[in-house]
Amino acid sequence: MNLHPPRTDADTFDAIDDALAALAERRKLWLGDQLIMIHLLASLIDQAQRCLPEPIVTARMNGVSWDQIATALGTSPAEAYLRYDPEAPTADGRWPLDPDN
Repeated sequence: MNLHPPRTDADTFDAIDDALAALAERRKLWLGDQLIMIHLLASLIDQAQRCLPEPIVTARMNGVSWDQIATALGTSPAEAYLRYDPEAPTADGRWPLDPDN
């Protein structure tokens, strides 16, 4: 599969908007407060970043190259390796539901 770098469009905006509204509802917070909106968006971003290591490790185990992963992430292969290879000293080792990180 040939992937292009990540992109934002109406679909990604709608998905984030839906996630933002759902998270606000779950936490019983009001989206009319800009500071709350910043907090919720930062929470979604952090959670999305926590979701990346697992599929990247699995993709690598299935033969996906660092070049392909870097393209999907919109970064360089070296940066992708340093951030997501479990053996790299700078790897993001957080997992989606790891409360200790």
